[in-house]
Amino acid sequence: MSRLPGSDIAILSDDRMYCDGLVGFLLGRSELAVHTYCPASGRSLADLGRKHDLLLIDARHPSDVWSALRSIPHPAVVMFIGASEDDTWATAALAAGARGILTRSSSRDDLLKAIDVIHEGGIWARRRWLNACVRSMVGASRQQVAAQDSVDTRLSPREREVLQHAATGIGNKELADRLSISEATVKVHLTHIFQKLGVPGRAALAASYHQFADVTGVAPANGRTTNGVRL
Repeated sequence: MSRLPGSDIAILSDDRMYCDGLVGFLLGRSELAVHTYCPASGRSLADLGRKHDLLLIDARHPSDVWSALRSIPHPAVVMFIGASEDDTWATAALAAGARGILTRSSSRDDLLKAIDVIHEGGIWARRRWLNACVRSMVGASRQQVAAQDSVDTRLSPREREVLQHAATGIGNKELADRLSISEATVKVHLTHIFQKLGVPGRAALAASYHQFADVTGVAPANGRTTNGVRL
C-alpha cells in the first residue's frame, strides 16, 4: 500500500522503551512510516524536518533538542509529546512554531487525532495555551504596529484572503476548498505570508492577524473549531 503525503513520522527521544512503545502503536496504521532518533545523534530539527513530515519530540527532556529561546526552524513540523501542564513552557513552544502539544495525560487516541489535525494544517493544543500565545504575541508587538506598514501594503489581495481564513484555525484542505484552489497553492501563499509578516508558524500568524485586525478593522472569516479551539 502506498503511503499518503504527511505520513512519515520521526520520534525524538533518548528513552528506548518509550520509543518502542510509540513505534509499535503507530505502525498499527498501515499508512504511517515511523523512525526513531536519539537527541544525542546531533541531527538538527531543520535536517529532520526536510526528511520527515512530522517530528514527535519527547517533551519530558525538551532542552536536549529544542530551547524555548529560539524558533523551530523551517521546514520542521513539530509536536511535543509527554508534556507537563506548564502554561509558560507550552505558550513559548506554540509561539516558537510548534504545531501540537500532547500532555502526559493524553491517550493514544488523542495522539492519532492530533496527527490527523496537524496533517490537515491545524494546531493541536489546549485552548488556554493558544489564547495565552495570542495575548503574549499581541502584547509584545503592539508597540510596533504604528511603525509597520499595514497588511494591505504587504500582502496581495489573495494573500489577505488566505490570512483571513487561516486565522480561524482551519486546515489547509478546508481552506483550499473554500477558496477553490489547491492545497499546494495554499501552502505557497502561507509561506509568503509567514515571510512577509515575519512569523514562524500558524499560532504566531493568528496572533499577528488579530493584531493587524485592530488596524484594518477586518475580522477573521467564519471557521470551524479545531480541538475545541478557535484562533
